[in-house]
Amino acid sequence: MIIQKIIAIAGKPGLYEVLATNRNNLVVESMLDGKRSSLPGASRVSSLGDITMYTEEEDILLMDVLNRMHAHTGGQSGVSHKGSPAEIRAFVDQVIPELDYDRVFNSDLKKLVQWFNILVDKNAFPLVPETSEDASEEETSVEPEEKKEGKPAAKKPAAKKPAPKKPSTKKTTAKATVAKKTTAKKTTVAKKAGGSK
Repeated sequence: MIIQKIIAIAGKPGLYEVLATNRNNLVVESMLDGKRSSLPGASRVSSLGDITMYTEEEDILLMDVLNRMHAHTGGQSGVSHKGSPAEIRAFVDQVIPELDYDRVFNSDLKKLVQWFNILVDKNAFPLVPETSEDASEEETSVEPEEKKEGKPAAKKPAAKKPAPKKPSTKKTTAKATVAKKTTAKKTTVAKKAGGSK
């Protein structure tokens, strides 16, 4: 599944899959109960593709963390997010021992295992990033109204042929200007050369 299509919504539990987008809202489906809803554009949402986790070295993409967890469990669910903080941390440590626990808190780990288990239940693995081809397919998949209804598309008006151009005298003027500039440069260079003596 493309990870950019999976979002978390502030104040709502679980994860959501983005089904459609436009300027004003998002149409999403809950990965917990399958209910569809429309979100106003002002809603605070986070795409899982934009989230990273702190490690002792460079930050790691959440997508990579989730894929590693999936490989570690062999495609099975992990520890429950309702388990004790020690159980959750022990599970995560087996997969990502390099996490920076000064900046990654128990609440983050709880959310991580909850999201992982939701994605396993939805058979969302492997998680992959959106490519430019995916984006262009979405843009081209929308057909004009005429084609949808079976009506022939309206013909575009034929472009008018440009009127034949009259011979221009600007070319000769441009040549004269260039000639003036080159003479001016020569005299300037000559002055500099004379001044240096």
